[in-house]
Amino acid sequence: MALRLDQAIIRGEIDNTSRGNVRGKFWLVGHAEPITLDLRGNAWRDAAGCRITFTNPTPVAQPLTATLAQKQTGHAGDITASRKVKVFTVPEDEWIAAYEDGNIQEVPTEWRNSLYVEWFSATNGRVVIESADFELSISAWVWEMDAAEEQAQQMANLQTMRTWLADIIQRPEPKTDAAFDDHEDSWEDSLKQSDRLSDAHMEALEKFGEDALDDDRLAFVMGWDHMLGTGDAAADDDEKEAADGEAWKTQPAPVDTDADDLDNLIIDEDSPEAHPLHQRSHALVLRLLTEINEERAENAETSDGDTPLNRFIRNCMNISGKLAGALGIRGFGGSNNPGYILAILRRCLNWANEALAALNELMAAPEWQDRLELLNDFRAELFALRDGMTDLRKELREK
Repeated sequence: MALRLDQAIIRGEIDNTSRGNVRGKFWLVGHAEPITLDLRGNAWRDAAGCRITFTNPTPVAQPLTATLAQKQTGHAGDITASRKVKVFTVPEDEWIAAYEDGNIQEVPTEWRNSLYVEWFSATNGRVVIESADFELSISAWVWEMDAAEEQAQQMANLQTMRTWLADIIQRPEPKTDAAFDDHEDSWEDSLKQSDRLSDAHMEALEKFGEDALDDDRLAFVMGWDHMLGTGDAAADDDEKEAADGEAWKTQPAPVDTDADDLDNLIIDEDSPEAHPLHQRSHALVLRLLTEINEERAENAETSDGDTPLNRFIRNCMNISGKLAGALGIRGFGGSNNPGYILAILRRCLNWANEALAALNELMAAPEWQDRLELLNDFRAELFALRDGMTDLRKELREK
């Protein structure tokens, strides 16, 4: 995901007084020297041709800024001081409590202008500064951008996003041989491709929001050119809408699929048919969510929310979910697709090792010394799961 720096910003400036070049400088908590920007492109119309200075009234450290190169070069993305965002008008502890109680819709909000600075760095990828709380100062315009120029710049920004996401996705060359390959390595390549595509899609949704599902922006940046023009924006032709509305009369009736038949494909973890690994991983996750107090001081967000406890629980949940999908469906988790099962088990073994490493960190922490008996129990369960997955891999390879 994009590097978001708004919390660690102390102060900064963005200068687009020269056409085609955005320069900038900003200071971060924990950094002795400022980060400098030298980007190709322009800001949006409201910020193009001027200099914006901004100050964060409440800066806090962000460990992720340690990965940021001191000199940032690349392409400007969307840069504006008038992005509309909805913000809560109550203190943070109040809206967090409302969220936990399921009453977040009742929290009062208001619309504010937000500073949004995005760029695509040669070293750090997509980087974003966004806040409605900064104190801003905007200079007079040295040059002015017209509406056509702004539209062209925004289209160029979409193209930059598309190119960047294409580098993430790494689409393979189409295969001339359409024969099905059930080898473990082929499944692993397919799973990796799916992961990259999912990461890119989440990045696009994070930028544009769910509203982009109804227009062409998301399809364009994802490279789904076959979907361009299929969103709400393409539904302006009343005659086409009317024709589409009558099309059902000439189409065959849909096949009636019994929901019970679909349910029967799924093997419940409590069923006698359930695979022991499916059952064991599910039971472990239930214990994690009921027997570990996630509010302990050790779980405080000291590294952007990535703590040993979070990593331990996340990796265990990954194992349980993937084993449920691989071993919990009739006709798929058996010997029909051994390559897929082997690839999933390989991933689960990696997650088990990561979970054990996080668990070892917990067991060494002073805050968890009173829970060592429970942690040792979890450790034994993880070792048993790992041994079981290793044995299943051996069994499938020998078939």
